[in-house]
Amino acid sequence: MLQYVIAGVKLDIRSGPDVIIRERNAVLENFLVTGYRPSGDHRIQIEITDDPIADVDPESVLFDADAVWSIFRNNHYYRILSHPPAVPDPLWDARFDLDFSFGRISCGNRLKEISNGQLILYNPVVYPLDQILMMHYLAKNRGMLIHAAGWCINNSGWIFAGKSGAGKSTISNLIVRQTGTTFLSDDRIIVREGSDRFLMYGTPWPGDAGYAVNQSVPLKGFFFLGKGTRNNIQKLKPFDAIARLMPVVSVPWYDREKVALLMDFCDVLMKNIPMYELTFVPDKTIVDVLEKFIDKQSF
Repeated sequence: MLQYVIAGVKLDIRSGPDVIIRERNAVLENFLVTGYRPSGDHRIQIEITDDPIADVDPESVLFDADAVWSIFRNNHYYRILSHPPAVPDPLWDARFDLDFSFGRISCGNRLKEISNGQLILYNPVVYPLDQILMMHYLAKNRGMLIHAAGWCINNSGWIFAGKSGAGKSTISNLIVRQTGTTFLSDDRIIVREGSDRFLMYGTPWPGDAGYAVNQSVPLKGFFFLGKGTRNNIQKLKPFDAIARLMPVVSVPWYDREKVALLMDFCDVLMKNIPMYELTFVPDKTIVDVLEKFIDKQSF
């Protein structure tokens, strides 16, 4: 059995009694736990097997992610299938209940191995499946996954949001080298609503800088990244903030219920957390600007 905790959600990954589960993703080791019971019993229970993978009807596809994975749905469960065109057989076939609290995953041949007569299954709950599961689960539990870096300073969390190439890893490295402070991630951050505040969580999905820390801090603000000829911080009005926020949030657009829940969550988030546009020059001067700005927000 493998047990991970990501943003307060426990992933219990089990198999049959005569099967060994192995993990090949070294980053996930930072999120490995034993005996942890999350508050509110936030848990996704997963059983992995070597059951045969059945064919699917291509016309029933709900969403197809560039042929890397596809998702289907009926009245009882979601089915997620990974069958990249470069491989002859599916990598895995996952079926989850509509709440994404329980699922069963059949591993394809590339995730199986026999050693000394023992069946070994390699953990399929890695990218992209782990992010798909968390995207759905968080939508129904007051949280969301964001394409962003997360800076921890003075026990507060500041998010640098942007798509690939926006400068998340660049600004993360500049700040860490200049200040020695911590980034919980430089590519994917989770935000969840607590009883009296919003929390920012590190994730096991780092970017080029490689930051992936299993911690959380209270969230204080958002910066939406843009490269420019000078360093500048401009507070965004709600209309502009939502236009910048939605493109960097992982949203299952094919699921109307979860889209509505995420939109409501974003609305509450924007009413409580300030959001800014940050244009910056990629050198150490931006670090001084940010430190002075954040110091002022403390008063």
